[in-house]
Order: sequence, then C-alpha cells, then structure tokens
Amino acid sequence: MTTVVLTLLKLIVGYVSGSVGVLSEGIHSFLDVISAAVAFFTIREAAKPADKDHPFGHGKFETLSSLVEAALLWAASGWIFYEGVNKLSHPEPIAYSGIALLVMGVSVVLSLYVYKQNKAAATITESRAIELNALHFLSDVVASMGVFIGLVIIEFTGWLWVDSAMAFGIALYIFMISWEQIKGALQDLVDTQLPDEEIKKIKEILFSFQKKIINYKDLKTRRSGAVRHIDFNLLICGKMSVNDSHHICDEIELAIEKIYPQSMINIHVEPCSFENLNCESTCNLIGKK
Repeated sequence: MTTVVLTLLKLIVGYVSGSVGVLSEGIHSFLDVISAAVAFFTIREAAKPADKDHPFGHGKFETLSSLVEAALLWAASGWIFYEGVNKLSHPEPIAYSGIALLVMGVSVVLSLYVYKQNKAAATITESRAIELNALHFLSDVVASMGVFIGLVIIEFTGWLWVDSAMAFGIALYIFMISWEQIKGALQDLVDTQLPDEEIKKIKEILFSFQKKIINYKDLKTRRSGAVRHIDFNLLICGKMSVNDSHHICDEIELAIEKIYPQSMINIHVEPCSFENLNCESTCNLIGKK
C-alpha cells in the first residue's frame, strides 16, 4: 500500500511540477507495483506440484513472467527517453521543486527498505520472480537518488537540461537491468546448464562418494524457475545389491539437496565392467565389508 501511495505522489508531483525526471520515476514505480502483483500470482502458480500436464512442475511460469515484466520495463524506458527528448526541445521551469525533493527523498528510503526485504526473500526461495521484483526496487532507489540530485542541481543552477539528462539516465538504467533479466530468463527457457560454480559444487559432492561408487557420467543440469534439475548416470559395483545402491543414491541426493534444497535429482545406476581395474578394486573392498 505504501508503494502504491508513493507511486501516485510521484505521478501527481511529476505532472504538476513539469519535471520529466519525477514523472518518469512515477512510471517506473508504477511498473514496480505491477511487478509485485505479477510476482504474487506467478509464485503461487509456480509452487504448484507436478501434474499430468506438467510432469516437470510449473517452475517456468516464473521465467515467462520475468520476460513479460522485462518487456514492460523496455517499453517504459523507451517512453521515458522520448519524454526526455521532448522536454529537452521545450524546456520549462520546474514548479513546486520543494515538494518534488521531499517525495523523491522519501522514495529513496522506502524503496531501499522494500528492496532489502525482497532481496532476502529471493535469496531464501531462489525465486526469479522475487529476484526481479527486488531488482525493480533497487533500480527505483538508484533512479530516485539520481532525480533527487538532479532537482538539487536545477534548484541552485537553473540548468533545465539536467531534467532531461535525469530522464535519459533512468531510461538507460532500466534498459540495462531489464536486459540482464531477459538473458537469464532466456537461458532458463532454452535449458542452459547451471552456472559453472554450481556444477563444480555438484561434482565435488559426487567426488566425496568415490569410496562407495566407481564413477559418474553424463551429468546434465538445467533450471526451471526456482528448481534445479540434475541428472546423471552413476557407475557402481555390479556385486552391490539393489538396496545398497539405492541407499547410496539417497545419500547423494540428500548431500546435493543440502546445498540446493529446491532440486529434482534423477540418478540412473549402471553396473561397472569387471575389466576395469578401478571397478575390481572397489568391488573387492565392498566384498570385505
């Protein structure tokens, strides 16, 4: 509710004062409200369990929503740039600058508070929707601070072109953060593998089980919303019972889920060839237990 009220104040003050910088920030904040609403419904949909039509879950609903929100940001940045050019061509003095400064100052404080809340939630849930929502408010902090500084400069110098410069800066910043989000969303949609750092951690876990397994191969990873999908083949001793091999798989899954709680892990067990010396050595050790 606070964000909605602040957004309305920015739009009203931006219109009355004639500042395209304040007005563009109002539009930016309006998109933050839309983002929060989309994130609320998207997260509920993405959290639904797998069903007949969606056997891998509903995680990509988050990815699709982040693309839609990023597209809205692009449209907003284009409109703000256009208004900046228009104001630069027809400069007008800014009215009620004191009120505009007050509104932008309050915006910086409140947006920073909301950003920290969303960032903490995104870190815990690993939700792209919440992460994007946090980025919206971070951009709001930066943009509001820029507008505030710009208004101060105009107040003391009378340089009206600064107002358009603020709008251009906001438009460019919004464009850049939305582009980063689009790249991340597209990587999820085309099933790009997990980041190298995450894959390295998964391999380290598998390596820690080297006394119980022979090897692993065909490690495949991808991400769907907040869920990581991890598939690989596990090479074990052919003398091992089904129960024992299943127990090892459970241990590996628990170890991975300890680091990445929201994971779907699929392990295919294969018996090793006794012609492999490493396999024979491991099997002999198992036989002595």
